[in-house]
Amino acid sequence: MTPLPESPILAVVRRMRDPGYPAIAIGHRGDSQNAPENTLGAFSKAIEAGAQMVEFDIRQAASGELVVIHDERVDRTTDGQGEVSKLSLEALREFSAGAWFAPQFASEKIPTLDEVLDLCVAGKCVPMVEIKGKTKAQPDVAERVAAALAKHGIEEASIVIPKDPLRARQLQEHTPKTQLCYLSLTKGQARSAMKIPGVYGADIYWKSLSLGLIQELRADGRFLTPWTVNRARDMDRILQLGCAAIISDNPVTLLDRIERFEFSRGATLIEAFARGEQADVDFEDDFEIEVDLDAESEAESEANDQAESDGESDLSGGDEA
Repeated sequence: MTPLPESPILAVVRRMRDPGYPAIAIGHRGDSQNAPENTLGAFSKAIEAGAQMVEFDIRQAASGELVVIHDERVDRTTDGQGEVSKLSLEALREFSAGAWFAPQFASEKIPTLDEVLDLCVAGKCVPMVEIKGKTKAQPDVAERVAAALAKHGIEEASIVIPKDPLRARQLQEHTPKTQLCYLSLTKGQARSAMKIPGVYGADIYWKSLSLGLIQELRADGRFLTPWTVNRARDMDRILQLGCAAIISDNPVTLLDRIERFEFSRGATLIEAFARGEQADVDFEDDFEIEVDLDAESEAESEANDQAESDGESDLSGGDEA
């Protein structure tokens, strides 16, 4: 049996560092379980933990700069109010981006894209940049992202997430060496996204994964980045299906599961599928995993159940990642 090619996401990581394992940990908005999301503190914690990548969101301020924040408004994650697109960078920097999380993070500010890229380069961590906002209302964002990646010399050591074909085409034009990973909720969306020039991956809702989808895309030189996986048992099941990357609010737990996972055992299911001896397996199907969770990881899994439920509540807008 011919072995499947290595996932291309590992090649991107290698432009920064040795991945270390056949699968990588991506910190969702940094280490957002232990620090306020999308802050330099959260990214620093993820990098210090050993995450090979960090995922984060960018929006354009009224003054044109690209800032790192998920929501359209600042209200949830700062002590300010208002729409990001209607506030200048100077106004945005007046807000605390961490006081809501814990008093020790009160000095955190909404970072700029350049600040986060500086941190990623210094920490040898691949940035995964999701572009928020409407493409037609902010036509120069792709060009600004491309300029920032070029400034830091990481066009080939970054991944950018567009969520519409127009933005993808703009990125392909301005930074053709950068791999794009298309935001997807379903298997069908993930497969369709592979037809868009420059798109090599699908940033997919984790419960849409299946053994067949993972192996199909991998055989075609593509990759998946399932979001947002916070329970250890789910991390193990995704690794069992052969996925080479996982996005989590808790990169510490994810890295621990990757380090403990016996990838040779995980290959059994994949090889049987390739030989036609194993039917396709959807993620939520009842399939046996070859790794056991220890008591500590089980406790972590239970503690993360609420975090997963909170994340699913945001799915109605199709904009969770």
